[in-house]
Amino acid sequence: QIKEGYRLGCQVKVKENIKIQVPESTLSVQKLECEVISNKNVATFIKEFTVKLPEGVHLDFKSGEYIQIDIPAYDLDFSTIDVDDIYKADWEKYGFFGIKAKNEVPTVRAYSMASYPAEGDIIKLNVRIATPPFDRSQPKGVFKMLPVPPGVGSSYVFTRKPGDKVWISGPFGEFLLPKNDPDSQEYIFVGGGAGMAPLRSHIMHLFKTLKTKREVHFFYGARSLVEAFYLEDYAEIEKEFPNFHFHLALDRPDPAADAAGVKYTAGFVHNVMYETYLKDHDAPEDIKYFMCGPPMMVASVNKLLDSLGVQPESILYDNFS
Repeated sequence: QIKEGYRLGCQVKVKENIKIQVPESTLSVQKLECEVISNKNVATFIKEFTVKLPEGVHLDFKSGEYIQIDIPAYDLDFSTIDVDDIYKADWEKYGFFGIKAKNEVPTVRAYSMASYPAEGDIIKLNVRIATPPFDRSQPKGVFKMLPVPPGVGSSYVFTRKPGDKVWISGPFGEFLLPKNDPDSQEYIFVGGGAGMAPLRSHIMHLFKTLKTKREVHFFYGARSLVEAFYLEDYAEIEKEFPNFHFHLALDRPDPAADAAGVKYTAGFVHNVMYETYLKDHDAPEDIKYFMCGPPMMVASVNKLLDSLGVQPESILYDNFS
C-alpha cells in the first residue's frame, strides 16, 4: 500500500513544543523528469528500461533501492511496442500485439533499480510485462486471454520510446546491504526473472565499487538461455574477482546454451543451489541470503533454507510480488 501511495492521516492537538523526526531516507527523495535513452528487450517479456537524469542532477541512492514512476492516464496499443526479432515470434504466437491497455486514473508504480550508484546519472530498470492470463479451458496450443486488463505500469513502460519523458521519484527501499558485515561473512544472491534488478545493483556495487574480498555466489534461474541476461557483466566480474561465482540454472537442458558454450546446470534454481553448492557446505546456516524473484521461486528457496537450519533473519528480500 505504501508503494501505491496510500497514507494514514493522523491528527493530534499540539499543546506544547514538539519535535518531529523524519527518516533521513525521506529527506533524500527527489521527483525528476527524466528522458528515456533506451528500452530494449533483455528477455522475451522483460525490458531493460533506461532513463537519464536531468542535466546537472544526481540521484543519491544505495544499491538495492527502488524508484517510483508516475503513470498517467492513457489509451495504448501493444502493436506500438518495439520487440527485438529474437523475441517477436512468441509475442505473435500468444497474440500480445493485439492487446489494448487503458488507464483512467493517474497512479504510480515502483521498480527496483538494476543500476548501481557509480554507474553514472542513469537509472536502469528491469520490467516484466504483465499480460492478461490465459484461459486454461482452451485446447492445447490455443492461446486465448481472459478479459483482464494488462498491467497498468508495465504497459506504460513497454510503450515508451527513446526521447520520451517520464517522471520518477525516489529513492526508496530497505533491501540494502548490511553495513558492518566482516569480509568473512559469505553472501549468496538468488534470483529469477525481473528479480535480477536489485541483485545486479548489489553485486556490481560490491565488486565494481567496494572491491569486496568476501565470498559471493549468485544463483540465477531462467527457462532457457534466451531468458538469461547480464551474463557478460558477471563473466567479467568472475574473471577479475576469484571470490565471485555465477551459477546459471536453466529449467531443462538447452541446446542453444550447449552450442554457445555457456556454463549452466539444468534444473530449478533452488535445486541447483543445493546440489551444486549447499549440499557440501560446512555451515549454510552461517551464510546471508539475498533473494528477489517470482513467488514460486521464493517459496521453494525458503523451504530449502529452512530445511538447512537457516534462520529467517539471515534471509533478505526484495518482495516485489
